[in-house]
Order: sequence, then structure tokens, then C-alpha cells
Amino acid sequence: MFLRSIDTSGLKKDAEKLFNIFDEAVQEVVVKNIVQFITDNDASYKAAGKKLQQKYGSFFWSPCATHCIDLMLENFCDPRHFPIIDETIKKARKITKFIYNHAWVLTLMRKDFTKGHDLCRPVVTRFATNFLSIQCLLLFKKEFQQMFTCDKWIVSSYSKSNISKEIAGIVLEDREFWVQYQFIVTINEPLIQVLRLVDGDEKPAMGYLYDAMEKAKENIKARLKNKVSVFMSFIRVIDARWDKQLHSPLHVAGCLLNLGIYFNFALKVKMMFLEGL
Repeated sequence: MFLRSIDTSGLKKDAEKLFNIFDEAVQEVVVKNIVQFITDNDASYKAAGKKLQQKYGSFFWSPCATHCIDLMLENFCDPRHFPIIDETIKKARKITKFIYNHAWVLTLMRKDFTKGHDLCRPVVTRFATNFLSIQCLLLFKKEFQQMFTCDKWIVSSYSKSNISKEIAGIVLEDREFWVQYQFIVTINEPLIQVLRLVDGDEKPAMGYLYDAMEKAKENIKARLKNKVSVFMSFIRVIDARWDKQLHSPLHVAGCLLNLGIYFNFALKVKMMFLEGL
């Protein structure tokens, strides 16, 4: 249910002013009706939310789960820690930018090679959009290689520029680019699935978030063949955001009170016990 909005244009949004705005909303809704208070993940919002939680002590403040997961995806391509991933994503952006900046090339792609499908698939967060575009480009790898070798492309004026030759070189000759592309999709799909859960309207995410994050980490480990030297850097990124920002007793309680998760876990334990016998 939408309650109301507040015009804060021109207002300096420091922690104290935000706290006063939030406090007014709490009093309007009535504190006994509140279980969780969610805000943006910015430092001033975080400070105001925690101050509000301390004042009343009867509900939890949480940062936006969607924003936190998007920050995990952002950290996955941080050039300081993952330079190869960062470089691969820059190449991918160069490809999509070239195609979407030239109407003829875009029409050629849609009409003759991707059956109307686009590369850019806008979703709720910036970095999820980047990774879904990467997934789509990988899906049409063969079609793109065919496009940059077809007669229409070769005889066109678009194939003669330096930038188009660079793009064609990446698509046709850069094997490491496609290997890294597959790696990026492999490590990010589990987090994208969690993002869809918290941003979807099919079911309330509270009772599933804790379990979903644990499963995402296990999925990443399994996809990377349980090689600690490979998966550990990505797990550290997830844990750093989860432990410092998103983890809450409320998420744990939601998991424990979710009968579907509880009985599935109990069944697994029973099966392990029987196998041990």
C-alpha cells in the first residue's frame, strides 16, 4: 500500500533531517504496526535508520536488499581486485555501444541474427543490467560471429572504420574475451537469482533471503569446482556486504519460521543420517 511521498528537492539530506522525516512516518503508521524499516544504503540513511531503531527498540532497520546485492555485483568487477573481469566488461560495453549507436548495424543484428532480441535488457539495478547484457551476448555468440563475417557486413561502409574493425576483432579473434565472458556469467547468475527474488512480487522475500544467500554462495563454489583459490575472493565480497549491511536477526528468524525451508533441511539431515547408517 502506498502511503504518501515527500518532496525533498533542495533539502540537504543529512542524518538528522532524515531521522526527523522517518520519525514522523513511524508515528503516523504507529510504532506497534512496524516490524521492519527499510531505507537506501547511503551513509546518512543508514545513520538515520539505526538511530530510529535505537529510539523505539521494537522494530528492525534494514538497508535495501536490492541495492546491497547490486553492490556485490559492482564489487565483482572492481578493477582493483578483478582487473580481468573489469576489462572484459569494458570490451562488452564497447560492442553494445557500437551496435546501438548505428541504426543500420542494430537492424542487421535484430533482423538477420538475433530474431528481434536485444542485447540491452534494462532491469532494476545498473550492474544487474550489465551482467544480463553479457549473458545475452554470450547466448548469441555464434550469431555475432556470423554477422561480422556475412556479405552484408563486409560490403557495408560500417565495416571500414577503425572502431568496427576493433569490434569485429574482439568478436571473431579474442578467445580470452569469450572465456572470461563465460566465467562472468558463471559467478553472477546465482546472485542475479537472489536479486530476482528480493525484487519480485511473487512472494514476500523476508522468509527466503537468508537461505537464498547461503544457496547462492554454495552455487558459486560448485560452479567453480570447489576450488578455494578461485571462489574465495568472490565469497569474501558477498560476506563483506552481507555481514556489515544486510545480515539481520530478522532474516534469520524469517528463515527459521519458513516451514518449507525447515522441513527441507530436516529431510536432508535425515537422509544424511540414514546414509551414514
